[in-house]
Amino acid sequence: MTNQTAPIVVVGAGVAGLVCAIELHSAGRPVLVLDAESEVGGRVRSTTRDGLVFDHGFQVLFTAYPTLRSYLDLDALAPRKFLPAARIVQGGRVSLIGDAFSDPSLLIDTVMARAVPLGDKLRLLALRRFAQQLSVDECFTARFAGVSTREYLASRGFSATVIDGFFAPFYGGILLDRTLATSASVLLFTFKMLAEGDTVVPATGMGALTKQLAARLPPGMVRTGVGVQSLTVNDGRVNGVVLAGGDVMLAAQVIMATDAPAAARLAATAGVQIATPSGARGTTTLYFTTSGASPIPGRALWLNADASAVISHAVTVTDVAPEYAPRGVSLIAASAVGEAADRSDADLESAGRREFAAMARAAGDAAADAKATALTRVAVWRVPYAQFAQPPGWREHRPTIACGIPGLWRASEVLHSSSLEGAARGGQDAARAVLQSH
Repeated sequence: MTNQTAPIVVVGAGVAGLVCAIELHSAGRPVLVLDAESEVGGRVRSTTRDGLVFDHGFQVLFTAYPTLRSYLDLDALAPRKFLPAARIVQGGRVSLIGDAFSDPSLLIDTVMARAVPLGDKLRLLALRRFAQQLSVDECFTARFAGVSTREYLASRGFSATVIDGFFAPFYGGILLDRTLATSASVLLFTFKMLAEGDTVVPATGMGALTKQLAARLPPGMVRTGVGVQSLTVNDGRVNGVVLAGGDVMLAAQVIMATDAPAAARLAATAGVQIATPSGARGTTTLYFTTSGASPIPGRALWLNADASAVISHAVTVTDVAPEYAPRGVSLIAASAVGEAADRSDADLESAGRREFAAMARAAGDAAADAKATALTRVAVWRVPYAQFAQPPGWREHRPTIACGIPGLWRASEVLHSSSLEGAARGGQDAARAVLQSH
């Protein structure tokens, strides 16, 4: 028997779980959000240590995300903007490629950039216009979802030089996949978001985003440090959860807002097998500090386009958000993706110093080696499941919100796309499905 006076239990206090809870609470339903971690956020968290802010892996917020933006007070986050541009380093040469529509000061550098031939620059403009004309839902139609990013770019006439020298490192950072095997839908969606808004981080770290979402809920509605180990079933219906300590909590409904593998494990305790995306995209982010000049300065992302690159992309975070470090200290975030992300801390640090020096030399910095040597590694953040794989055709096999047994639901990015917007949509859609069913 289900106690209908019991709360709806949301398992997971990441973006999806918090948005789901906000919707349910707004509809007047009793809700309780449980999370095993000591703080809210899921994969969107920040840790502050010795005055330094470390996001749990290099992350950014696209202000154009339509669903997520509707739940946020962006001004209260004090967003700090990246330059809408990237410095491409390849073959000992640096080129700055930017969106001159968003920032006209980038026009001359972009026109003069040798890394992208004129024809490909015109194709970039055409792709920008095309992505903007699409709605978010149109980006994910079968027309684009069925081909890889690499195939789609080639079909639009982009040269192999630009596909490998610009898109691979740039979208390798977004898709965590330098092979560009991810569905072209994700390319178009992110291209649209980049064109229609700013790329930012909150002044106090990405964790401020999920803390703000949690603050929209009444005190006590979100309980951290409370893990859920299994589900309880009565008369063929999920009617509660078993906490990590063995206590049983009744629930009117249970909504799983965890990552895909954790949701599959939890559903299995109720004898239910749910669809789970195969494959995971991981990333490892190294943080360095220096009290001197950064070897890779500026508010633009530095892209390491060389085929042998270990560090895919890097940025001096404090040039974007000075609040990430004490005055006089520069904080650098450098990320490895794919197989490189699995290298040891020592190997990644060595590669980072070496590749920072090479990038700075390519930019004409005579003190490149000294600046790289002066860096201090202060943190390494490994996120083995940063995204689920999104190859062509994956959306045809997406999980459903209802999980095949009464009382159990899914709120997750897997319902839309592996992104902050996807998580917000997953949470919103799950809440509305539960509300419509009762």
